[in-house]
Amino acid sequence: MIALISDSHVPNRADRIPEQFIEILKQADTVAHCGDFETREMYDELDSISEEFHAVKGNCDRFEIDNYNSFETNGVKIGMYHGSRITPRGHKPTLAKTADELNSKVLLHGHTHQQEATEFEGKILLNPGSCTGVGGGSSVDGNPRMMKVYVEDELRVEMIELVDGEVNQIESKSFEL
Repeated sequence: MIALISDSHVPNRADRIPEQFIEILKQADTVAHCGDFETREMYDELDSISEEFHAVKGNCDRFEIDNYNSFETNGVKIGMYHGSRITPRGHKPTLAKTADELNSKVLLHGHTHQQEATEFEGKILLNPGSCTGVGGGSSVDGNPRMMKVYVEDELRVEMIELVDGEVNQIESKSFEL
């Protein structure tokens, strides 16, 4: 299972990632963070709890990290990009083009703070939302969100939201690979 998070914004907008989400990250085979950690300390903390950790730089990250990344899981190449240079935010044609440029069927991205799992022009686009629930840009504060991603014969996404301290699966989607 890939635990997918983004837009933590610790410590400037949020104190920490909720412990309930940290427990999910510890159980994952892979942790992927789509940028806006804000500090190297937050990056290092997440890297230390995961056996396999992948990340990209967000527009609020002031430390050295790649803007783009890709990795493979069960024979499926997965690309990553925060999305900060895309106008308007979350523009699907540009995200699909980015997936093409990374030779990936799947693109993990963030920046909008809005959770979404969709397919566009044959590319699967996954945005986990903000794992701390903070707003920014065109979004407002809300509940913390993340995703669990399973890559098997198909790609299955569980969209997770933290409400009053309880982890809730709010939607599940499957995509053909």
